Amino acid sequence: MFSIVRAGKSMTEAQMENLIRRVLREELAATPGTSGDLITVTQAAALVSYGVTSIRRWLSDGTLKRYGEGRSVRISRRQLLDVMARESSTTPTDAEIERLAEKALGRAG
Repeated sequence: MFSIVRAGKSMTEAQMENLIRRVLREELAATPGTSGDLITVTQAAALVSYGVTSIRRWLSDGTLKRYGEGRSVRISRRQLLDVMARESSTTPTDAEIERLAEKALGRAG
C-alpha cells in the first residue's frame, strides 16, 4: 500500500484508483475546449485540491487558457490536468504507472 502526500493531504491507493477512473472517464468523453471539457473555476479548484485563488492566478498569468468572461469563465479540464502533471515534483516510475493503469482498468486483483 502507498499514499501520496501533497499540500499536507494524503491520498490512499483506493482514493487514487477512484480518481484515475473518474479522470479516465472524463478525459475519454471530452475534447479540449468543448463544452464537455470545460469546467468552472470552483470545479477546477476542487478537482485538483487547490484554492480558487491559485486557479485564478494561473488564468491571469496565462498558465491556463480562459474560456468566457466574467462569471462565465470556464477552464479546460484536460489543460488543467496537463498543468498539474507538469507541477508534480515527483515522477512515478513506469512500473507504478503500469500498476495504476491496470488497477484503473480492472485488470489487477
